[in-house]
Amino acid sequence: MSNVKTMGRLKNNSPIDENTFFILDLFEKCGYETRVVGGAVRNFLLKKEISDIDIATTATVAEISDICARHKLVMVPIGIRYGSVLILRNSRSYEITTLREDVETFGRHAKVKFSKSFEADSRRRDFTINAIYMDKNQKIYDYHSGIEDISTGNIRFIGNARERISEDYLRILRYFRFVASYGNYECNQEYLNTIAELKNGVSILSSERIVSELLKIFEIDDSYKIIPPMWEILNELFSLKFNSLEICEKLGIFESLSNIERLAILLKFSDSNELIDMYNFPRVVKERIKLKPVDRRQVFQQLKQIRKEYRSFYVKFWAVNSYLNNSQNPCDTKDFLKKTLDFCQSEDADFKLRARDLERYNLTDEELKLIMMAAKKFWIENPVSHGECIEFAEKYLDEL
Repeated sequence: MSNVKTMGRLKNNSPIDENTFFILDLFEKCGYETRVVGGAVRNFLLKKEISDIDIATTATVAEISDICARHKLVMVPIGIRYGSVLILRNSRSYEITTLREDVETFGRHAKVKFSKSFEADSRRRDFTINAIYMDKNQKIYDYHSGIEDISTGNIRFIGNARERISEDYLRILRYFRFVASYGNYECNQEYLNTIAELKNGVSILSSERIVSELLKIFEIDDSYKIIPPMWEILNELFSLKFNSLEICEKLGIFESLSNIERLAILLKFSDSNELIDMYNFPRVVKERIKLKPVDRRQVFQQLKQIRKEYRSFYVKFWAVNSYLNNSQNPCDTKDFLKKTLDFCQSEDADFKLRARDLERYNLTDEELKLIMMAAKKFWIENPVSHGECIEFAEKYLDEL
């Protein structure tokens, strides 16, 4: 039986703003029942920020196109075979989709049957908290007790979890993201058992979808708490040796890592560089993953040769790697870690010799280039100050 709830007039953070109301009202005046659905309604109920607004309608794509043409709305086809288009109004886009049922599914490639039933449409969605609808008059339509699940932090698949996951294996990662975002990091053990049985399915997903979902997970505060229950999936995707974030905590450096650095330091300990290379992570992650460990005696030399914004991460990665190779003496690692981080913040970490320091010698461009290269090599290999670099350059100049 439908679980339909009516709420009073919404004010702040409502998905039914002026633009949304205009679209819902327009479609209803044209004879098509239309409602907001999904994340916008969920986040409204949670008093969280609303970004995208998705709309479900009884109108077909042809009927949506006709309405847009007659009322001068811009329409962009994005998934016509699934009944989805974008409508643009006042610099805002709305994804509007015809009600449908998934007849056959394999990943995202489903055979669909268009419908006039919102309740039937709700049954194809992933989680109960994502299957709540709201009409233009702010009436809530909740067919699967999603409101109750929101209040208790219960992330629950609609219907059979195995079926929902088999329809699209990205729902495995989405489950962990929603548990981290809305479920207080408490996973359902039956779901974990099902996920463990179906984990091979994530390998058929595109790298773009996997990376997008992982980045969303690691944007969440305290996202590291979801790593243990999703470890089997991460290992399936990236062949990880261990949870390096646990060592970061032992070394006292965990809190100083940004979320994106936590993802990078986790991925650095993969057994397969080729596997990591398959995924198109953003540059901020890829550049950190590429940093190579060196012998302790070369850490300071290495720091002088990498970009300033990567130094702190490199030191922390080096500390984890060092801890692994010297786990019987973690205090020694911590002491050297502090010394190395202090170096990153000091003037000695940057090569400060400039052409103006040698301008009185009237050097040619070629002479200046040779001296600067030699001085930088001297600076990298030795713990020297700016003044000592100038002295070296002047001595080198005499020899020239």
